[in-house]
Amino acid sequence: MGTISLQSVSKTYGGARAVVALDNVDFEVAEGEFVALLGPSGCGKSTLLNLVAGFEPLSEGKLLFDNQPVARPGPDRGVVFQEASLLPWLNVWENVVFGPKVQKIARSDYELRAREILRIVGLEQFHEALPVQLSGGMRQRVGIARALVMEPRALLMDEPFGALDAQTRLSMQALLLEVWQNLKTTVLFVTHDIDEAILLADRICVMTARPGRITRTIPISLRRPRSIDDLTTADFIRFKAMIMAEMRGSGH
Repeated sequence: MGTISLQSVSKTYGGARAVVALDNVDFEVAEGEFVALLGPSGCGKSTLLNLVAGFEPLSEGKLLFDNQPVARPGPDRGVVFQEASLLPWLNVWENVVFGPKVQKIARSDYELRAREILRIVGLEQFHEALPVQLSGGMRQRVGIARALVMEPRALLMDEPFGALDAQTRLSMQALLLEVWQNLKTTVLFVTHDIDEAILLADRICVMTARPGRITRTIPISLRRPRSIDDLTTADFIRFKAMIMAEMRGSGH
C-alpha cells in the first residue's frame, strides 16, 4: 500500500525554551501518490518527514502508515536525504545491497531487483565504482537505488537534490519522474523549490513558517508523464503564480 495519514499532529522540542516545530498538521497521502511538502527553511518540513520515517516521536496527534501507528523506522519507508551518505569504502553495488545484507535477506531474493534498479537509475556501468569516483548527481542516484532495493511502500525524500548544481538537479528531477512512473511507489517529497514541487508532484502541501502548518493543498493537474519541457508551459506558469501568491499570503 504505502498510505500516510497525519491527524492533528504537533511536534514540540522541549527544554528551557520549548520550540513548536509543527502545529496541528492534517494530511493524507494515498497509495502511489506523489506529494510535495513546500515551504521555507525552518518551517518543519524535515521534522514532518522524520516523524513519518519514525526517527522522532510526535508530541500530539496520530500518525499512521498503512493504518498502523508509526513507532520506529522500518524498511517499508525508504529515506533519501540531501546528502547520499554512502559508505566510502564500499563500491556502488555494495552500497546498494547493504540494506538487504544487513537484514539477512538471501542474495537470490535481492540480486535481480538490485540489478534492475541500477539499470533504471543509469548506474549499471558503474557498479564497481567507489563513491569518491562519482559526481554528486551519481551519488544521489546510488542513494535512491539503495532506498528502492528494499522495496519500500513509501519513499521519503528530504530535499534530495538541494545540494546539486542547476543542470544536475534538472537531470535528477527527470530521473525521478521516470523512476516513479515505472514503480509508482508512494512518495513524500520535501522541497523549498516551487518549480521542483510543481514538476514532480500530484499535490503540493504549502507550509507556513514555524510553527509549521499546512495552509493549502494544491492539486497539480498537469498531464502525466511529465518532462523538463513542462517547466515553460502556460499551465505550469499559472500554477507557479498561484503558489507564489499563496506563500506570500502566508508570510513567507
